[in-house]
Amino acid sequence: MGMAVPQPDVTPVIALGAAERVADADLVRRAIANDTWAIEAIYRRYVRLVANVAQRLLRSDAEVDDVVQETFMIAYQQLPRLAEPAALKGWLARIAVSRVHRRFRWSRFTRLFTGAELEASLHDQATDAASPEQRAELALIDRALARMSLKVRTPWVLRHVVGYQLEDIAVACECSLATVKRRIAEAEAIVKDHLGDEAAR
Repeated sequence: MGMAVPQPDVTPVIALGAAERVADADLVRRAIANDTWAIEAIYRRYVRLVANVAQRLLRSDAEVDDVVQETFMIAYQQLPRLAEPAALKGWLARIAVSRVHRRFRWSRFTRLFTGAELEASLHDQATDAASPEQRAELALIDRALARMSLKVRTPWVLRHVVGYQLEDIAVACECSLATVKRRIAEAEAIVKDHLGDEAAR
């Protein structure tokens, strides 16, 4: 549609109260009609969510920024194809996850030459308030997550780190609710086994 991704530092400030009263479906319809207010409102409503998804799956801040920009650029181009405008939130998450997965696929190739690592570490993302014991446990979980395939790891991170509902994870990962539950259960079993293995040493 030729819509540019909004830049919060140069765009007009939206009346937040007004934006919060508009349903996602209405924002989508107005954005498709090139309503710049609606385009900005979508960005402001969901930019933190998209950034949070990317940040929990990627290590580099620059990569996170790129995923956010790419997600909204693709979303604005594809809005007319969104069959259920009310499902905007899950659809944006799906695009973000897709962009992250694309980076992982590329990183498997570039890592052969650079040794670069894109994957985010829970240990590195811990708050300053985390105790040494909590950081140690996060490091163990990180090692367990490293043993998983991306398709198993992503639903677990979205559920337990980002805090997504199962239905939203299914949309983001483009699979059924049953598949999401199975993959999360598989990931949890790996984490449990790994923590048990480490504790026995």
